[in-house]
This record gives sequence, C-alpha cells and structure tokens, in this order.
Amino acid sequence: MTDKPIDLNTIVERQLAAPEPPNPFEWMEDFTMSLEEAGELSDPEFIVDGLIVAGHLVVVAAEPNGGKTTIIFALSADMVKRGYQVVYINADISAGDAKDFIETAHERDIKLLLPDMKVGKSMGDIVSNLARMNSAAVDLSNHVFVFDTFKKMCDVINKRSAKLLLGLLRSMTAKGATIILLAHTNKYKDADGKPIYEGTGDLRSDVDELIYLIPEKHQDGSMTVSAEPDKTRAQIEKMTFSISPDRQVTRLDEFEDVAQRRALRLRMELDQEAIERITEAIEAKHIKQCDIIEFCAEHGVSKRKVVACLKHYAGGESPLWKVERGFERNAKFYQLA
Repeated sequence: MTDKPIDLNTIVERQLAAPEPPNPFEWMEDFTMSLEEAGELSDPEFIVDGLIVAGHLVVVAAEPNGGKTTIIFALSADMVKRGYQVVYINADISAGDAKDFIETAHERDIKLLLPDMKVGKSMGDIVSNLARMNSAAVDLSNHVFVFDTFKKMCDVINKRSAKLLLGLLRSMTAKGATIILLAHTNKYKDADGKPIYEGTGDLRSDVDELIYLIPEKHQDGSMTVSAEPDKTRAQIEKMTFSISPDRQVTRLDEFEDVAQRRALRLRMELDQEAIERITEAIEAKHIKQCDIIEFCAEHGVSKRKVVACLKHYAGGESPLWKVERGFERNAKFYQLA
C-alpha cells in the first residue's frame, strides 16, 4: 500500500480511453467479498475481555485521579498472563509512587519505562525511539504499548502535533501492536453529565475505541469505576470495576451506572432546598399540589422548581413521595414514600 495521493485525472483519462465494457456494472464484482472470503476473516481478538481488542488503537479517558492508571496497570498483568509483552510507559508518576510501581511491574513481568526518572531522558526520546523501531521490519503483534498519559507525549490541543503522533501509533497497529492511550477529561461535563475528552475533537475519529472511565469515590478511599464506550469498532461492553483502599482492582459481575448515580446525586444537591420545603409541606398535611406550591412559595421556592421536583422525585427506583390523582379537576395529591 502506498501513501501517494490518488491522481483522479489520470485514472479518469485511462478509463475513458479503454474499450466500453458490455456491462457497465461488471467492475463491481472485483470488489465484492464472497461469504467464503468473509469466513476467512478473523474475528476481533480480545486481550481484555469486552474491553481491549488486539491490534486496536484505544483511548481510555478519565478525570484526574479517576482510576485509569490503577485499572489499566492491573489489567496489564492479565494481558501478560495471556502471553502478551506489555510495555507500560509512565510519564505521569511522582517520585514517591515510582518505587512501588517499579516493584509491582517487576513482579507482574510488565516492561516499565519511566522516561522522567532517567537523567537526560524524556517522553520525546520514547517517541523518537518508537518511530525508529516502527521504521524497521518488525512484528509487533505480540506487544501492547500503554502510554500514561497521552498529553505527556504531545500537545493534545495542537491538532498537527496530535495528528502526527497518532499517525505513528496507527502505523504501529498496522504492524500488529495494540496501543492504549490514557488521557484526561475536561473539568466540565456535557449536557448529559458525561465526561469530555481533553484535547482536539479529531481524536475520536482517529482511534478505534474511545472509552470513558467514570469514578465514584467513597469515604474509605475505595472507588467504583464504570467503563463506558463512546466510540467503538468492536463489541466493547459497559463494565464496572471496584478499586479497594489498597488499590486492588476487581471487575464486578454486573454493570453499575456510576454516571447516572453521580447525576442523580448532583441534581439532589441542587434541589435540596426545594426537597426540604416540599417534605415540610407534606408533613404539615399540605398534600394537594396547589397547596404545596403555595407553602413553598412562602418559603422562597418558585412554582416552576416545585412542580419539577414533585414530578421528578415521584418516580424512579427510590421515590421521595407518591402521587395520586383526585377527581376534582384532576388534582394531584402527594404522600411521603
């Protein structure tokens, strides 16, 4: 395959000069795959069940301290057990954490590269050596490269810089390599409360999979982290991991929608005053909707806010109140759940 641009003028001129075929649609048969040929194509090979496909370029994005390093480092050990050589390049680690990281990588037979910990070396040297290695006739089908994090490799906001680097990594996947890029998300979420990748919008179209990790942090230092695929070229599954206070990773049997729980908790925080006033109204036997609205208005909560909260928190798995319809002009009556 060549990277030379297609000369459409030459192609058209050549076709016009050729004899007219008896069937103008006959050429399509040269490009049609038969069922037998389709059967010879290999199915995607997962090196992490439901999450990471061999030979793909994958971005795993999460907020800072959102569990991406802990989870992917743990999964790297599973990849090694499956017979893969995992090269983990970490340029986002402090000196205080490096010792444990090095010892664990040695125990798990993970090839760990720490460019910032070597005098006179940097992530730029890693990228240069990758380009040199990639230019050789090398088979990378047994190798997994993890880059922690992508923004340490290039300026993710600069389209040209990101494009050139992604071009190199894509070329490595053509030689069989599996590439996992760990990335950060923006501080702000989208309209649905979902995370947004921190970088250029082109990245989503340049990779095979973009997977978001959505963490829920607990008071004991543990975390529940949901993996939600955003862009895929294989059957990537939604899944949830538990991270213990001592950083042990366990994949849960069932998916837990952490994003939904976070969104619900945030909404309840924003609605807290209205919820308290509505609860007070119902406890004071103001159970008709118009009476609840009047009671809350006296306490500074708008009608619009009250009606929205009455509707929203009367449903779901854990409703705050129950609603019944009366016969008088279809009036609504509320009771605490």
